[in-house]
Amino acid sequence: MLVGTIYLLSGLSKPLHGQSNSQKAIINAPDSLPINDSTGTHRLAPVTITAFQGIGDGTDIAQSIFPVNKQALQLLDNSSLLSAFNAAPGVRLEQRSAGSLRLSIRGSLLRSPYGVRGVKFYMDGMPLTDAGGNTYLQSIGSTQLQSAEIIKGPAASLYGAGTGGAVLLHTPGEFTDTTINRFELGYDGGSFGRMHPSASWLHTAATNYTYISAAHFYSQGNRQQDTTHQTILHYNATYKLSEAFQLRLLGFYSDLDYQTPGGITGSQWGTDTTAYPLAIRQKAGVTNRSLLLGAALKSSISPVIDNETALVFSHTGFKNPFTSNYEKRNEVNYGGRSVFTFHGRGKPSNLQVLAGLEWMGAHDHIDNYGNRQGVADTVQYKDYLVLEKHSLFMQLSMAPGQQNKWHLQAGISGNQQRLSYRRLSDSSFGQTEVARTAYQWAPKIGLTYRLLPAASVFANAAKGFSTPTLAEIHPSDGRFDRSLEPENGWNLEAGLKGRYLNTRLQFQGSIYRFGLNNAIVRRVDKNNTEYYVNAGKTRQSGAEIWLRYELLPSEPPGRPTDSYFQQATLSASYSYQPYRFLDYQAGDQNYNGHPLTGVPKNIAVFSLRLVNKNGLYLHSMVNSTSRIALNDASTVYAAAYTLWQAKLGYRFAIHRLAFNLYVGLDNILDQAYSLGNDINAYGGRYFNPAPGRNYYAGMQLHF
Repeated sequence: MLVGTIYLLSGLSKPLHGQSNSQKAIINAPDSLPINDSTGTHRLAPVTITAFQGIGDGTDIAQSIFPVNKQALQLLDNSSLLSAFNAAPGVRLEQRSAGSLRLSIRGSLLRSPYGVRGVKFYMDGMPLTDAGGNTYLQSIGSTQLQSAEIIKGPAASLYGAGTGGAVLLHTPGEFTDTTINRFELGYDGGSFGRMHPSASWLHTAATNYTYISAAHFYSQGNRQQDTTHQTILHYNATYKLSEAFQLRLLGFYSDLDYQTPGGITGSQWGTDTTAYPLAIRQKAGVTNRSLLLGAALKSSISPVIDNETALVFSHTGFKNPFTSNYEKRNEVNYGGRSVFTFHGRGKPSNLQVLAGLEWMGAHDHIDNYGNRQGVADTVQYKDYLVLEKHSLFMQLSMAPGQQNKWHLQAGISGNQQRLSYRRLSDSSFGQTEVARTAYQWAPKIGLTYRLLPAASVFANAAKGFSTPTLAEIHPSDGRFDRSLEPENGWNLEAGLKGRYLNTRLQFQGSIYRFGLNNAIVRRVDKNNTEYYVNAGKTRQSGAEIWLRYELLPSEPPGRPTDSYFQQATLSASYSYQPYRFLDYQAGDQNYNGHPLTGVPKNIAVFSLRLVNKNGLYLHSMVNSTSRIALNDASTVYAAAYTLWQAKLGYRFAIHRLAFNLYVGLDNILDQAYSLGNDINAYGGRYFNPAPGRNYYAGMQLHF
């Protein structure tokens, strides 16, 4: 999505009584509300950076953080997070089918057959990633979100397990001086039978705000065995109980059913075989019904002490008729996070200390059956698993001197995971502790220097780790692998970020070197059953750059009042990822020096946004991705591709009604490419062909 719509906050308003500016930044995240002018054009406020509890614009944080606002989430296809996330350098969100997403940040996808590994997710400060290390990213819709912050590189000093980083999601709403109620209705349809209705209500007032939304998505898909149905219901509300206390509530339910066509070989691409025949015969697919409830209390305990405590509960009912078996999971997850912040009085303090803990637990029933053409057959095993994970952390932030040009952050966390299980289908099988990791210590030190009022250079050294997930210790064939070790490694990074020319030019750039030990990679046997092994070391050194330039100022003065265009924004990003395996021996094969599986060496993204004074707008994005190694031996590659997307729309207002009509084109060049490959796939079934040229059209009504 157009990266050019991302804004960094240049300042903070007066904090609440008894709160530091860093605490205020968390309380008032996410962005300000959209404001409709006479043409219906949305002028969106910038994203407040809350990561590592910085001061708000992100220039004091010695780490690469990419913000995504509401406009970026909706500029192209608003049914998916794909375009918005893939505009960020170093980030790759893949889609094997409409309901199957997986996220990689700087190569963290190496170990992931699906979903998210090595990246922690939070929504409004509440943990979304469960105790087993999994995040059901496909259960989150763009209509739920106001903004996001993508933290790139190890963030374990504050956010626990994850070598790739963390993603902080924010839901809509903020306090307003007057009571406002806003409604939005939307509908679009398009290729492959696509239907996407949505509706939302936003209520804001001086002491509370509430956001409720509902969305449905249906697509027949571009392949056989590729239909997707999803309904998402969302609720969040915040209440100002007093000047010192705020209560935030969060809840959402996702009902997702999608078919999985499976990978095909290169020779089958372009033929009548668009899906793995066994996947069709076995009616392979996923049913995921997930409910999450959360509550967070933000407190100003004293003029120098603040606290934020969040509790979460989630339940997932999961069914997966697969080619080799039929898995049913009943997952109950719970946990919380509490952070104490100690800071100086009054104006933004030069010294801040925070300390806290995060704990997560899970009670999962995992039953595995034979699959008789989509019907659960003979019991293979029934297991009951209990997982516990906790993290203790501290962070020091200080800005020595009067001008606050230097900013130092240092932190450390201690983390441990314990897993036990019982095989209920075997009466002779007693409860056994499968894995209890030693404490994983994750320190970080970072330093920034402010070159200009809104630009800084930074450097950091951080250790990241990632304990084996439940899906890796206990894959679908029922084995329990006690030998898997946590991944870990040090990341060294230096960069430059900020704004210039009265914020018309915004930029981020960095170089980094990450060495990963005990890399966990996926294997598939002749029965198409996956399992995991530690595979030595990797060297993940690279560089990233992102630029955004407003060709015309977004607001007068500076733009001629009779200018045909109101906004013209150009942006570009580039990721250089020459990652390599080191010390990697698989059986009698030595893969030292081979490129990292599943990671493209080069990704370049170019975006253009034009808005004219009559309400017409054009958004366009081109993503050029180099070839990708699909097996560890580097003998099979996915071809390079160029994905061009565009959206043309017209906004106008009639009295108090604001309309947005649009039509979008995807894969305009009709490229034959795979957006989600099956790495190290047995039988050469690496490829999941993405849709060719396709379209969508729709409208939104605001009142």
